[in-house]
Amino acid sequence: MLMPPYHGVSLNADAPSMLDRLGRIADAAKISILVVNALLSGVTLTMSFLVRLPREMPRFSYFNVEVPFAAAKPRTLTDAGGEAILGPFDGEEAIAMMPDLDAGASATMPGALLPDLLRPVIDHHTRGRRREAALPVVN
Repeated sequence: MLMPPYHGVSLNADAPSMLDRLGRIADAAKISILVVNALLSGVTLTMSFLVRLPREMPRFSYFNVEVPFAAAKPRTLTDAGGEAILGPFDGEEAIAMMPDLDAGASATMPGALLPDLLRPVIDHHTRGRRREAALPVVN
């Protein structure tokens, strides 16, 4: 899992230098890589850039989307990237998980928050049981 190179608000890497750096990482990696698209990085990753990554470097096939109005992004990403996008994930500590799942997210990145409570939501949603996914979990 990685974010784009970040050197402060005024020192952002451009797309060619990010592609170069990410290409070197992909060449060295032996596993799939999840790209974090978060405002925290200070770098804007456009949809065209995100779609380009897995087409040119298949190791980059998972994405954690943590940007405003993220619920539209998983569907847009998978529609544009097709089979190259294996996992668009919900970000933001699962706050918008249901809309993100509805929009095509395949998982969530909740940090350490309540994974035992979030797992049934994803399981129900994956099996097409949205109503059950939306119900509160009671132990």
